[in-house]
Amino acid sequence: MKYIHYLIGVSCLLFVLAGCKKDDQESVPTISIKSGGIYSSNGSFLTNHKAKLGIVADGGGANITNLVIKITKNGTSSILSDEGYNSPTLDIIKILQLSQGDSLTWDISVMNKDRKSASITFFTRDTTLSYGEIWSYSNLRIGMQNSTLGSYLDPFSGTVYTAQSAVGNESNIHILGYYYISSGIPSYTFASAGDQDAPTYLPAMSGWSVKNYTDWDYVTVVSTASFDAANNDSLLVASFHSGAGISSRKYKWADVDKVIPFKTTNNKTGLIKVNSISAAEAGYIDFNLKIQK
Repeated sequence: MKYIHYLIGVSCLLFVLAGCKKDDQESVPTISIKSGGIYSSNGSFLTNHKAKLGIVADGGGANITNLVIKITKNGTSSILSDEGYNSPTLDIIKILQLSQGDSLTWDISVMNKDRKSASITFFTRDTTLSYGEIWSYSNLRIGMQNSTLGSYLDPFSGTVYTAQSAVGNESNIHILGYYYISSGIPSYTFASAGDQDAPTYLPAMSGWSVKNYTDWDYVTVVSTASFDAANNDSLLVASFHSGAGISSRKYKWADVDKVIPFKTTNNKTGLIKVNSISAAEAGYIDFNLKIQK
């Protein structure tokens, strides 16, 4: 009899645990936005600073209690809407008149009664503003410290300099490359002369009278498709964000298919898409580059 009671007890416990697990799974919300036609979505152009958002969300078994719409421009964020709800689902249209203009990163999030949240991030542009032209270069290669290729780049002309040819052209050089082990991980690295570690790997630049400082954004994610489609500076400007913990004098782990935002010392923004890396200290980084004129 005790054995039967034990089995019943175990069965009840398993039933309760299974029920809890199911509840946890069901309480995770989801969110998406409508695209095409009248709706503002990733990569779309706004007209007259106006966005039309089709927001669809499900509380996942617990009612949605909050919706927040946030935009970011040039690293500055603002909340356009912070609304309370008590509904299992949302299927709404929000029409928003903007004053901030072009190149906006959107972050729309919902939270349910169990305080679980979901969010979606996307980027829009504004056709009412004039965008600038860009320089675009494909399959540039800069060598690491022991490569026979040059390690120094003028991103505005696409010129790669060796240690010898860089002499007298220091003011044109905004990007350089080297390889090292960081936190035990091999790191193909983009940097600038303003990086204090650079002369350790490229000692020829130690005596340069001009050392340009380029800022690298570690956080912002840009897709390779967006990079390939960019034909003006709107994406470049929107993608770069500066600030403590976000940007640095160098960009470590420049792995294949990464798209890396940067800003030069003369405040020109750009993007690099890494195509391939090779041969460590004797190798190179092959990449495409787009930068403001």
